[in-house]
Amino acid sequence: MPNSKILPQEIFQRREELGLKNSIGLLIKIIEADPNDNKRQSAIKFLGLIRNDSTLLKKESFEIFENLLISDNNIDIKCEAAKALGKSRHESALKPLKWALEQEPIDIQIKISILKAIRKIRFQIPEIQLFIKELDNNYHSIKELVKNQLLSLDPETLIKILLESLKEDIFSENHKKEAIILIGLELSSINISFQDSSFLKIKYPEILSMLNQNKNILLESIVPNLKEENLELMNSVLIIFKLLGNEINEGLIGFLRYDDFIIKKNAIKLIGKLHVKEGVNSLLENLDDMYEEVSKASIEALGEIGEISAVPELLKVLDIEDVHYEYIDLDFKFYILDAIKKIYQNNKDASFNFLYSKLETDNDVLKESVAYILGEIAYEEFIAPLLKLLNEKNFDTRKNAIIALGKIGNKEAIDPLLNIVKDPNNYWLLKKVAVDALYNIYIKNLYAKGSKSAESERSFVIYKEKLIEYLNNNLDENFKVKLSMIKFLGVFGDNSALNALLRQVNDFQRVVRIAASKAIKKIEKRLEDENEN
Repeated sequence: MPNSKILPQEIFQRREELGLKNSIGLLIKIIEADPNDNKRQSAIKFLGLIRNDSTLLKKESFEIFENLLISDNNIDIKCEAAKALGKSRHESALKPLKWALEQEPIDIQIKISILKAIRKIRFQIPEIQLFIKELDNNYHSIKELVKNQLLSLDPETLIKILLESLKEDIFSENHKKEAIILIGLELSSINISFQDSSFLKIKYPEILSMLNQNKNILLESIVPNLKEENLELMNSVLIIFKLLGNEINEGLIGFLRYDDFIIKKNAIKLIGKLHVKEGVNSLLENLDDMYEEVSKASIEALGEIGEISAVPELLKVLDIEDVHYEYIDLDFKFYILDAIKKIYQNNKDASFNFLYSKLETDNDVLKESVAYILGEIAYEEFIAPLLKLLNEKNFDTRKNAIIALGKIGNKEAIDPLLNIVKDPNNYWLLKKVAVDALYNIYIKNLYAKGSKSAESERSFVIYKEKLIEYLNNNLDENFKVKLSMIKFLGVFGDNSALNALLRQVNDFQRVVRIAASKAIKKIEKRLEDENEN
């Protein structure tokens, strides 16, 4: 008999010289008796290759692989045995592989090897269902393995089996989430565009039919368990529901009648993201829900849907007598303002007469809210009503109007804003936001593309000189106002600004001294560059 210490690879290479029966005998001897596990593992690998050369010896080697998988204590040996069974591609290997898969606890590497082996041997309904059972495995590597293998199936087969799995009571809610994610991934891989379902109707009509037939189970599986922070799940849900279109609108709206605030909130978020206009009235009814999460979700959804008819009802929430309301629930207030902004942005041709009418009321909360909204939308046509608000007594109304004028950037606002800065009776914060607004207007006009008239240029110089004069003559101005002025002059100032800035270098506030010094250097550098050119 040949030397028993010969290495497994050499046995494989010399199999014809040694004879198949002897070669297999040598490999089996190494597997059963050699103390070196690495050598045993190598022997399993080459035994799996040799056995394919002889049908007579397959049964003997199969039993060895089966025993190793079931009984051996070494993880690497078990994994190699599973691989060998998979390479055999014989269905008789499925029984021991599936038995080993069911044993708990099971090492993650052994499980991966078994799953890969099963996939090589056969991948029909029983095996597919076995892979689906592993979808919510805690190990990322196993989860990704089963996902990738399931996605290799033809779309109709996979989606049909996944939809059936949603009906199984044995599956956890987390398990069903993973199934939904997989449905979405499969749909996204086969559909060219989710603007409509025409492509699927032509190429995969059965898939659309299956989704429609199972729309109720999809709704029941998704809505109660939706987690917005799970972006993968949310994306898949939106893909599925967009394909279903109007078919699920009634079902989604029906969830708004639930007492469970989580279910209601989830349904509201989906109604918003899917732009379900039929749900607007139900959303409006939930604006004053006892649960704040539901109210806020309703406001956000109305903003996403963009239905202009919702604006009066949203503003009505702010139409209250308590002037301290905004400080009590400022967060809630800005949800409303943001939603109204989005609605108008989604309706470019909408009239703003309703918003203008609220500027004529005696309600200061409404006025300053509308001023904020106009600033967020920032259309040129808002200049006149916003300038009018500068004469209001309410501080927040004036502040929001000033900020809005800066965002719009029209030079008509420059003179009124300068007057606010120079008025000694105005609170420092109003002056600061006025200077910041002037900065924005100059940025938008002087740095804008296109030529500017000489007259326009002169007017900007004149207004700048007025600001320089104010800074030069008001050394006791609030330091935050001065910081905004220094920032302005650092960008737009020239020689005429240097004296005013030099006086700030000796200011009591260190931040003012530093800012003034930096502004002077910027101006000097700019003037030097201009002279060189």
